[in-house]
Amino acid sequence: MRLSVLFTALAIFLISASAFAADTLKDAFGNGTLKGEIRNFYFARDFDENTPDRADMAVGTLFYYKTAPLYGISAGFAFASSSDIYSDDDKAVYGLLQRDSDGKHESYTRLQEYYIQGEWFNTRVKYGAQEINTPFMNTHDIRMMPKSYEGLSIVNSSIKNLELSAYYITGYMGWTDDEAMDIVKSVNVGADDDKALIVGGAKYTLPVEAAKITVQGWHYDMEDVFGSNYVQLSASKKLGDYNLYFNPSALFQKSKGDDLGGEFDTDQFGFNTGFAAYGFDVTGFYAKTGDDDLFVPWGDGKVIIQQVLAAGRAEEDAYALKVGYDFSKIGVKGLSAYAFHTVYDTPESGSGASADMSETDLSAQYNFGGAFDGLSLRLRYAMIDVDGGEDYNDFRVYLRYNFALGGKK
Repeated sequence: MRLSVLFTALAIFLISASAFAADTLKDAFGNGTLKGEIRNFYFARDFDENTPDRADMAVGTLFYYKTAPLYGISAGFAFASSSDIYSDDDKAVYGLLQRDSDGKHESYTRLQEYYIQGEWFNTRVKYGAQEINTPFMNTHDIRMMPKSYEGLSIVNSSIKNLELSAYYITGYMGWTDDEAMDIVKSVNVGADDDKALIVGGAKYTLPVEAAKITVQGWHYDMEDVFGSNYVQLSASKKLGDYNLYFNPSALFQKSKGDDLGGEFDTDQFGFNTGFAAYGFDVTGFYAKTGDDDLFVPWGDGKVIIQQVLAAGRAEEDAYALKVGYDFSKIGVKGLSAYAFHTVYDTPESGSGASADMSETDLSAQYNFGGAFDGLSLRLRYAMIDVDGGEDYNDFRVYLRYNFALGGKK
């Protein structure tokens, strides 16, 4: 793990800071903040035919510590773990745990974040391992551990309503990695040369009162791998008891150079639109993908993302409807649920991985209150039908407890 440069820089910072303001340095650590989450997850996938079933049961921890800023400079560390609790070794590993040499469930730990951060003149500069959230490079937090990235990030908000972001990323940790790899090796394990992922983005909220409108644009680039451009508009408006929204987007991707991530030239256009009123939230979706599959190794902002499937196969048209309800409107505070159905339509010649598919998701979540504030329970069940192929079901249980400690009162 590439810790030496970061820790050397951190040591220099601490020594120099203590030489000028020892008491302030003590306060920086004394007023630091600790936040975290304890997770107990169970994921299972059952296939109708010959594919081996999968199931993991694990308890995990995410602990984040950050010093208070000293001259605008702070440091952060995060520890993560995923521990097996009686997973059935007769079933394949799902993805909450690692596989050992015999293919059995194995616990693991890692440093999730380790960085130095400076904040001056409405600009945040962060160097080291960090969690990042952009449309197509993000934490993709759907397993036990979020994805994490090594490199440099700069976010500026000097101009009102405008946020500018830039990233130079050299390392990557996926859901079950216990240390960082060169990010190009997450695309092609045989890649010889280090290559950085360079990302730039801008997000602007229009200063209008008639509606809330935000536009954003992003560019992603990696030498010998790909270039990608993404634009999205988010618009919402309150009309009486109804909140109406419309969110169109467009993505363009093309491989380049040595095509280390495969050869592709594709796009995706689509939108979601709907309304929220009286506790209901009703959303319709449409997504159309171009000639090749989308390239999304680091988390994605596809138009349709379900529990298992997502729109993004070559020449695919996807149509979806999601209906949610907040039961606090009828006195059951903390309870919410939704049903989400999508049809994924490919050309008539499609078969196997290119076959027509559909997925129906059912989800219910309860956020506890009072003495159990911070505790939540979520149940999810997905039914996937594959035209001419093997159907399967996916069941997930999420039990989480979030907490935060410390900081200057």
